[in-house]
Amino acid sequence: MNNKSLFRFISALLVALVASLGFAATASAGNPHYIQGTPTVSIGDNSLTVSFKAAGLGNTAESADFSLTGEVTATAQCFTKSGNPVNGVPKMETTEVALTDTFPVRNGRVNGSFTVAPLTTLECTGKQYVQILDVSYDLWLTGEDIAAVHLVG
Repeated sequence: MNNKSLFRFISALLVALVASLGFAATASAGNPHYIQGTPTVSIGDNSLTVSFKAAGLGNTAESADFSLTGEVTATAQCFTKSGNPVNGVPKMETTEVALTDTFPVRNGRVNGSFTVAPLTTLECTGKQYVQILDVSYDLWLTGEDIAAVHLVG
């Protein structure tokens, strides 16, 4: 091998090495994002749950912190066992939300949820029951190195 060929071989080897290091750094750093279709909001009997799936968190992180903040407003009223509303004005309550939790990261992914409960503290007498008439929310879901998501409904 002459000097020119040796120089070309070493140059090509260095270019390949630098390129592979660049790809490795990109792969381990990840691209944090929420998986399409998440987060979701569901309303149960007397609770609101925000569920999410995040990916691209890298393969070195063991856990990730996420937070849910904002407000949830619920309107509820007492009803008789036959389904008729009890006389009186429905009760409206606003709950300030400030939840934070640490979720395990597996293969660069996190599955998590936050539950806000109770939405109403209304209590009925006798055989009456509480029915939630309306729920509205203005929430922010945030996580480490991932864009915040505004949830309004």
